[in-house]
Amino acid sequence: MNRGRVVAVLVILLLALGGLVYRIIDVQATPDPRILEDIAIPIGEITVPAPRGTVIDRNGRTIALSLPAATVVVDPRLIEDPHGAAAALSDVLGIDAAELIGKLQGEGAFRYIVRQIDPEVGEQVRSLGIDGVKVISEPRREHPNGDCSALAAVGRVNIDHVGMSGLEETYDEHLSGVPGRVTKEVGVDGTTIPGGLEEVIAPTVGQDVTMTLDRNIQFQAESMLFDVVASAGASSGVALVSLPATGEIIAMANVARGSDGIVNCTRHNLAATWTYEPGSVFKPVTAAAALSSGAVQEDVGIEVPSYLSIWEHRFEDTPTHPDVEWTPTEIVARSSNIGTIKMAQMTGEDRLYQTMRAFGFGSRTALDFKGESKGILPPLSKWNGLSLPNMAIGQGLAVTPLQMLQVYNTIANDGVRVPLRLIDDRDRIAGNEGPAPVRILSSDMASSLMRMLESVVLFGTGQQAVVEGFTVAGKTGTAWQPCDIGYQCVNERNELIGRHHTATFAGIVSNDDGPALVVLVVVDQPKGDVISGGGLAAPAVSKIAEYSLRQLRVPAVLDAGLGDRRRAEPATVPTTTTAEADPGSNDGAGETRT
Repeated sequence: MNRGRVVAVLVILLLALGGLVYRIIDVQATPDPRILEDIAIPIGEITVPAPRGTVIDRNGRTIALSLPAATVVVDPRLIEDPHGAAAALSDVLGIDAAELIGKLQGEGAFRYIVRQIDPEVGEQVRSLGIDGVKVISEPRREHPNGDCSALAAVGRVNIDHVGMSGLEETYDEHLSGVPGRVTKEVGVDGTTIPGGLEEVIAPTVGQDVTMTLDRNIQFQAESMLFDVVASAGASSGVALVSLPATGEIIAMANVARGSDGIVNCTRHNLAATWTYEPGSVFKPVTAAAALSSGAVQEDVGIEVPSYLSIWEHRFEDTPTHPDVEWTPTEIVARSSNIGTIKMAQMTGEDRLYQTMRAFGFGSRTALDFKGESKGILPPLSKWNGLSLPNMAIGQGLAVTPLQMLQVYNTIANDGVRVPLRLIDDRDRIAGNEGPAPVRILSSDMASSLMRMLESVVLFGTGQQAVVEGFTVAGKTGTAWQPCDIGYQCVNERNELIGRHHTATFAGIVSNDDGPALVVLVVVDQPKGDVISGGGLAAPAVSKIAEYSLRQLRVPAVLDAGLGDRRRAEPATVPTTTTAEADPGSNDGAGETRT
């Protein structure tokens, strides 16, 4: 064999060997999916939902929890008689058979028939024994006090147990936990292979959240507010109850009249998102600015004319009066617009504005709810000649009910503004600590304001806020809201139909140990004969406070000046729903507009 042939054979052999090596590497690095389909080990994976944490009240009573519910699913491929199956399911589920037939036919291996129904109904479906129809367990969010109770504050989850509003949304990650996973080797038919690979990762249970709410007080506040709004023909209402020393909110009720004319709970947290002109309930802020600036003294008389003309606008009191001399205490007790404006003029724009800012107007509260409003407080650079007199009497600015609650908490708490709280300290999320308390008024100024507000209830516009056995300080407000033409409302024919009123009372209830509660009630657009804060909101505050004091076992004063002395007895657990409460009405004397 000559040398050339040998070389040729060697080259051929080397090329063949190189091709073989290349093919081996190619198969190993980039395998053909068609080959893998035949030799791969099927792996099944199941997600295990994490149990959602429970929302509980300050006393450990459940507000919202998750319980097992039945979910009906179907594999349409296994349904032999769709029409017969639909008829059988219709009888148990109460769903029209025509609605069910579409879910029982067609492509796909999995469909929901109905989700999160009562377990008893699920057992009835299971007992039908329909091939292809299964009943599985899913968690369902339950509310022991009824679906309405604390709806706006607590919020709700969607069908997949994800928080969609309120606290359920804000603390969703905290409540929801981490789902688990089961991974196992299965055969081509989907069944588990005995002795095959299996990995189980247990779910991490969601953490509980403790609210500052008292479940019973919340329920009663909602019931009483419902009665007031319904009987007054009003459009909506808010009731708040707090402990001023700690800033804890123990009741947050929101109700509204729907498009069908029926008053019910609302998902909208009006306490945080609704802004309105407060009217006379704002006047203690003006008095605080005047007292702290030294412009006035609690019991030193001020000349109060029969009217004031400012920028061609005439301010009067209702009822009207001749020129008089009243002390700041008398001005607040009588809810005098003119007297309050005079105090503001003596104080000055800058000091009034700074006091409003210090109380928290123009800023969100420490609760910082999603969608919470800052209100509207125009900066000094935007003020005109009517800004000071209007704002002094609670018009020309917009506030939220939570901001007004914060004001009265501050006065009750010796002049220290304590951040509002709705979540118990034990469950605060790391990094979400609220701001520190801030002194807004001196102790002497706060005491002066308390005496002035007590006079409102003793002989002023808030006499219907009396709580037997306790001292009540507070302020009424009957404000006009901006409407179609200034503060005048018109109908579709452009005819004047009156004004949009908002009635408010904010009360501070005390015993021998000092202020125990602050209760605020706001009723929007009352349509009945009684529309004033003193006649409509004050009696509601009295009733809510009375129940709350019993529930909290707060003792009455030892020497009650208003009515007979009595000790508070424990409150009973509510047994009726909000809708079952009997509507009622309260008549009261009129008060100064605003």
